[in-house]
Amino acid sequence: MPIDLLTEFSVTEKVTNEEGRELFEMFLANDEPIELFYRHSRDKVIFTDRKIIAIDIQGLTGKKKEFRMFPYSKITSYSVETAGTFDWDSDLKIWVSGVGVFGVKLGKKIDIKEIGKFLSEKVK
Repeated sequence: MPIDLLTEFSVTEKVTNEEGRELFEMFLANDEPIELFYRHSRDKVIFTDRKIIAIDIQGLTGKKKEFRMFPYSKITSYSVETAGTFDWDSDLKIWVSGVGVFGVKLGKKIDIKEIGKFLSEKVK
C-alpha cells in the first residue's frame, strides 16, 4: 500500500541550534530549547524538546513561508531508512495522528542515528 505522504522536506546539513532561534521564535515557548536543527537552501527542520517544526520557504522571493508543527504526543510511529550504495540519502518518515506522513530526506553528511536516538527518547 503506498504511503500518503503529507509533505517531504530535504535537508543537507546540521546547523547550530541557536541559528534557528530567531527564525522559529514565534512558535517556541520561552523555555523551549532547540535540540537539533537541519537545513537545506529552502527547507529547514528543527527538533525541540516538545515538537518538530518544519519550514517550507515558497515562491521566487522566499517571502511566503509555511510552518508545520508536529508535537511528539501526536506521532504514532516513525521509520528510519539508512543510505545505501547508490542512494546516498537517508530517509525519515513520521506518522502523525490525524495528519498523515511527514518525510525528511537527509543528506549524506547528516547522522541519521542521532535523529533516531533522539526520537526514541521523545516518542512514547
